[in-house]
Amino acid sequence: MALTGCGAADRPKAAPADGVRAVVRAYLGALAARDWPRACRLMTPAARRDLAEAAGAPCARALSASGAEAADELASARREVAGADVRIRGATATVGPLGTAQRPLRLRRDGARWLVAG
Repeated sequence: MALTGCGAADRPKAAPADGVRAVVRAYLGALAARDWPRACRLMTPAARRDLAEAAGAPCARALSASGAEAADELASARREVAGADVRIRGATATVGPLGTAQRPLRLRRDGARWLVAG
């Protein structure tokens, strides 16, 4: 006898790589929207600190001063996220490389969420 559920069992469980990709899409989206504070919130404290020290300004101001990447480059990178290579090793992950970047984007798990590490 077959049992049917209410649909919850029919949905595929999210893979760990899906969470990594979601953060990368959100981060690239924040950069594209020039939402510097949101982009900074999606970064690890160490990445924010390194950026601020290198620029001599707080994270959001450093991102705005750098101009981030051109909108078309960010859009291209965002389109690539779905099929990008995701590698997870413990509390670290890499995605890509995306767009014109030479290296993969690095992420680090902070509790239950992933954040961009550089």
